[in-house]
Amino acid sequence: MKKVLSKKKLKRMISTDFTKLSVQEIKSLIQKETEKGVDNLDTNYIDLCFKLLEIKNNKLEIKQPKFTKSTKIVLVAAAVMVVFLSVFTVSAQLNFDIPEKIAQLIGDNAEIDPNYHFANTTADGYSLSDKELVKEISNYGIFPVTIPEEMTKEDCKIKKINDLTTDSTISKDLEIEFEYLGNQGNITIQQFEKNYELIGNDTARDVISGQMISANGMDILVFEREDNCTIRYKDNCTEYNIYLECDLKTSINFAKSIK
Repeated sequence: MKKVLSKKKLKRMISTDFTKLSVQEIKSLIQKETEKGVDNLDTNYIDLCFKLLEIKNNKLEIKQPKFTKSTKIVLVAAAVMVVFLSVFTVSAQLNFDIPEKIAQLIGDNAEIDPNYHFANTTADGYSLSDKELVKEISNYGIFPVTIPEEMTKEDCKIKKINDLTTDSTISKDLEIEFEYLGNQGNITIQQFEKNYELIGNDTARDVISGQMISANGMDILVFEREDNCTIRYKDNCTEYNIYLECDLKTSINFAKSIK
């Protein structure tokens, strides 16, 4: 790994429940931070790393790794800090309007059925097939494609496309970084092989509201946080996960343009 990742980048990975970092790379981030010493280390940064490590381990279905004694001490200190702050924080009543069979609110996190068994997951059509962005996505072996039409307009600037595929016999994975109305965002698209079943839950973390809307015949999940929103949906064997640093209204309008 060439450089230490920012907390903002780590938060984005946690919010989308998706990371291309390996377990070893995440552990290296933790190690580099602990090497700064007690007076200079950022316990919030380490806490984010452990959250990301938990996500990675859950996806790989492996046991929790063993950490050095010094790292464990830092983790305990960070956990104590979180508990201390929670005692003096009054939680607002969350607005969560998604059927329990699709997503359940547990604490501040939404646990989502990764297979969307009780959601509408078949698009009505693919009217954006002639758009250059959709053609470029198809060049990576992902098709058909149903994305927000707003991504194909002038208000959206495509910054980078990353091929995240590691095993094409399981899925083809793509990440697109973009800027929409001055807001940073990205979308990860995972197209799984037919009849591939995921186990466990996907997690939308630290949500303050959740709702389900309909677009292009599919159920679209929209989760709001303090400084960003995520949009999740599935079309047959293809899953879409959008991260957007914007308010809820902008996010919903963005989601409603899915075609």
